[in-house]
Amino acid sequence: MSLAVLACEERFREALEPLVEEAGYLLLDPTTAPTAGLAGADFLPSPDTAVVVSEVSGQSWVHTFDNHEVRYWLVNVGTPAHPGYQPPARQPHRRLLGIGPNDRAYLTQLLDDWRDREVVRVDCFTFGYRDGLPAEADWVVDTRFLDSPYWVPEMRDLPGSDPRVRARLMAQPGARELIDSFLPMFLNLLPLYRAQRRSVLRLAVGCTGGKHRSVAVASELVDRINATGLAKARKLDRPPLHVPQLPD
Repeated sequence: MSLAVLACEERFREALEPLVEEAGYLLLDPTTAPTAGLAGADFLPSPDTAVVVSEVSGQSWVHTFDNHEVRYWLVNVGTPAHPGYQPPARQPHRRLLGIGPNDRAYLTQLLDDWRDREVVRVDCFTFGYRDGLPAEADWVVDTRFLDSPYWVPEMRDLPGSDPRVRARLMAQPGARELIDSFLPMFLNLLPLYRAQRRSVLRLAVGCTGGKHRSVAVASELVDRINATGLAKARKLDRPPLHVPQLPD
């Protein structure tokens, strides 16, 4: 089960509550104090539950969660500074200054990441090392040890998704060794991620330009992961949204 807490300035509360509900969460009433006798899963009436805690309401929920050692995801929006506000004792997973369009999209992405799922979802995307490492990657696979189709004139302008490019790359012994060595380790760790309430993992596959080797290997990984039935993998057209985090 997933529990998300959004601690915010009072001025953001009315905008955050519908955002949480649109993400598919059951929104707890911040004005209703939880029953003192409840504990553990009794706090979560649905698989995905959230509460928006502002400077003036909802604090009793968080204090009850903390007192009963209920695990939850925490986002801090703005800088709550009301005299009576008592912030959660823990450090937040994310800090955002406000809820501009980019922040709203990022919060929606976070809430989707934290939803409860029967099996882990693997989001696979590609990147070019010349542009830098992607900030939102959980795992990074480097394919620069493979021979690049860029140096094959008839393949230079073809995308890595082209069957001819993929076949040429996967015919390399190194590509097969990468897939055959990486996948068992990755799949064996999925239950451990689930135990830590991680239901989405991001797998970034890179090469120099992000056009040939990374695309072909990413496609192979997605197909092989889905064939196991142990996770649901999908290929993203672009890296996930990233918002730089404020320092503690």
